[in-house]
Amino acid sequence: MAFQEGLELPQGQGLQNRVNANISKSTGHLEDQTLDMDVRTMAILGKRQELRRNFGLVSLVAFSTTLIASWESIACEMVQGLIVLNAEEYEPLRWHGTLIYWMILLIAVLVNVLGTTIFPHIETAAFLFHICFFFVLLVPLVYLAPQSTARFVFTDFENTGGWKSDGVSWCLGLLTSAWSFVGEEVKDSAVVVPRSMVIAMVISGAFTMAFSIAMLFGIGDIMHTLTSPTKFPIIQIFLTATGSKGATTAMVCALISTLVFATFGTLACASRLAWAFARDKGLPFSTHFAKVSKHYLIPIHAITLVTVIACLLGLVNIGSAIAFHALTSLALVGHYTSYLLPITLLVFRRFGKTEIPWGPWTLGRWGLPINIAAMAYSILLIVFMVLPQYQPVNAGNMNYASLIFGAAMLASIILWFVYGKKTYWGPVREVIEQLHIKQ
Repeated sequence: MAFQEGLELPQGQGLQNRVNANISKSTGHLEDQTLDMDVRTMAILGKRQELRRNFGLVSLVAFSTTLIASWESIACEMVQGLIVLNAEEYEPLRWHGTLIYWMILLIAVLVNVLGTTIFPHIETAAFLFHICFFFVLLVPLVYLAPQSTARFVFTDFENTGGWKSDGVSWCLGLLTSAWSFVGEEVKDSAVVVPRSMVIAMVISGAFTMAFSIAMLFGIGDIMHTLTSPTKFPIIQIFLTATGSKGATTAMVCALISTLVFATFGTLACASRLAWAFARDKGLPFSTHFAKVSKHYLIPIHAITLVTVIACLLGLVNIGSAIAFHALTSLALVGHYTSYLLPITLLVFRRFGKTEIPWGPWTLGRWGLPINIAAMAYSILLIVFMVLPQYQPVNAGNMNYASLIFGAAMLASIILWFVYGKKTYWGPVREVIEQLHIKQ
């Protein structure tokens, strides 16, 4: 990859010096090929590098794998379930859960701000723990739990949701597995990010399938498990398998640690998305939230914004658990809607006459079939995400996802006409297109 002599990079003198320092005097090529691809990619996107690139393939695979396990709210509720297991007189109150929730958020903030240089190593360690914990939890389920028959595991169907259709009930059950991004901070991001996503899905998919089968074999009496006083069937399954509260506590702590590690990545993703949108003038007070710390090279203001919003959600939980879960249900619908829109546009573009400028990593001839399958799966999930889980429906088990999603869309439309229409012009072109790095 040769560079035009005397070409001035509009990203700034700092990047200019960085590129010049890596150009071989004998060949005129960049000696650091990672820098080559990263610089070209950022230039093509009309962006300049602002964040430190800390992640490589291994650390990003670890990041993606642990992130698939997500949710700090589940972690705090599981902590309360453990307390109930070990102290039966304990009455779990919502404000207790909120305090635990805030503590996990505080740890995540400290790791994201003060541990930014070692973040990849933390995620790699979490990945190794993830693998070790898989076997630690699997062995007791296989060898100690009373085993169900293969016929029960693979052919029995339990419809406890009150729906007359087993098919509808099964589709609603998909939502529990639907919970399954930091490109500018990744070295060689155009290749590493998609590759790490695929590897993470393969690893987590294999582990999840194996663990689910083992859990079904060791589930014991279904109604006894579902009505556990801990409110977490998995705690009851571990207790049935081991017969020991101490062993059960240790096993559940392994799960909680995975959820806490996932919170680190969740905060990193959410804050980078807020920062990127602010950089494109899409948020109120964009100038403030688009700032990057010169010392840490991370968007601290965006991290603060996301953390404050998350803490306020915790306050909602104190007032009403139903309202809290209604607000958090927006995340899942929003996730799959945000996946569906770009995939749909890409499929339509594939059938157009304009050639798509593919990056260095593609799915080849499998790209279109995979895109269509992803569209179908996303549409299926979105439809069932807004349906109530149980029949008959009442105020306590009503699924408020459609209401919250509709309210969010209405608020977005109002904000567009009041604010966004005047300030937001799409992604900001920080690099003059005619002067981007050339071959």
